[in-house]
Amino acid sequence: MSAIVHAKPYKLRAGVLALAVHFAFFSLLYFGASWRVQPPQGMVVDIWDSLPGTETAPVKVEPPKTIEQPKLGKPAQPVASPKADIELSEKKRPQEKSKPIKIEPKRHIEKVDVQAEHKRQEKLRVQAEQKAQAEQKMIEEQKVRAEHERIRADLANVVAKTRRNVRAELEKAVPPKVVEPVKPLASLKADLELAEKKRLREKSQEAVKSEPKRQKEKVDAQSKLKAEAEQKAEAAQKAEAEQKAEAEQKAEAKRKVLAEQKAEAEQKAEAKKKALAEKKAQAEEKERAKQKAQAEQKLLAEKEQAELKAQAEQKAKVEQERARAEQKAQAEQERARAAQAAAIGKEVAEYTAKIKAKIRRNIVMLPDIPYNVTAEFYVTLLPGGMVLKAELTKPSGSAAYDSAVERAIKKAQPLPLPPDVTLFDKFRELRLTVTPIKE
Repeated sequence: MSAIVHAKPYKLRAGVLALAVHFAFFSLLYFGASWRVQPPQGMVVDIWDSLPGTETAPVKVEPPKTIEQPKLGKPAQPVASPKADIELSEKKRPQEKSKPIKIEPKRHIEKVDVQAEHKRQEKLRVQAEQKAQAEQKMIEEQKVRAEHERIRADLANVVAKTRRNVRAELEKAVPPKVVEPVKPLASLKADLELAEKKRLREKSQEAVKSEPKRQKEKVDAQSKLKAEAEQKAEAAQKAEAEQKAEAEQKAEAKRKVLAEQKAEAEQKAEAKKKALAEKKAQAEEKERAKQKAQAEQKLLAEKEQAELKAQAEQKAKVEQERARAEQKAQAEQERARAAQAAAIGKEVAEYTAKIKAKIRRNIVMLPDIPYNVTAEFYVTLLPGGMVLKAELTKPSGSAAYDSAVERAIKKAQPLPLPPDVTLFDKFRELRLTVTPIKE
């Protein structure tokens, strides 16, 4: 056992130091998490039921509170300073003074209640001070949070520094021949507690020293607030008197204006009545003239309508006769065209039959060609009956017959055409169906 200890004594030292550092770190974290802050003290505000007199009431000065010594292991609670509250209220007070008093004109003169107005102003002032106190409280809370963060950062720095020292000590440690006594963990804890107690004691002493000064500043601030309240009350009285005088002047001016307006309204009503009577007479005269003109226009319109009706009847009669004549002429033309078309169709059919008969006479029939075959040709003719082109469009099924018909078409030219040259367009392009027997 002793041989092992003498062989590696630095391991024991390192273990003890590591335990001490971790214990100190966890204790500091615990005390930092259990930090408590004393709530800030509120301001003392006097609310008056009536206007202040010439005599000023004595200001009650609160004796400084004794600061209890912090217990071991717990940090001292910071004393809230009213200095920030006073500065914030002093910053807001000039802004309230600089705001102009808006006087709205009233239609009816009302009795001004000085006491109610004063109470309203006091209520607004108290609300402003409460708002300032709430803002100051928020600022104090932010300061406390910042102090917490700073303490945590200091603790982290202390732990890091201790770890660095332990690491350096371990690196520099040389295994001695004899085991040195290790400082007990309780002694290290006592040293840390003494250092923390000393720091808290110094902080409480500083708070005790600065407490009279804060109390004095608080009393001065209250006196200043009271003087400002008196000034505000005097200014409010003066403003109320000015408002009352101005309201009386406005009421007098309003009465004069109303009298003038009433006289002017009566004159206008009389003039309006006279104008309405004249206007009514003019309207009646105008209405009579209008009715007369309408009667004359009605007679003229009836006369014009009778003339237009007679003209329309005459015109309709002429149009009917002309339409009947046109229909008759058109019917005659249709009959003539139909007769002409029938004559042309008859002549075209006649000469088409002659062309087919002449082609059929020139067909040379072979023994093996049946007599019930049919071939269709598309024939283009020239003036005089000469064949320009003969094209087979539908074969008969017998090549010999198709060739015989084609030779017969060429052999039969000139094909017979009507003597009227105007009918040549009907025979310029023919579609001929040719059979061996007569159709």
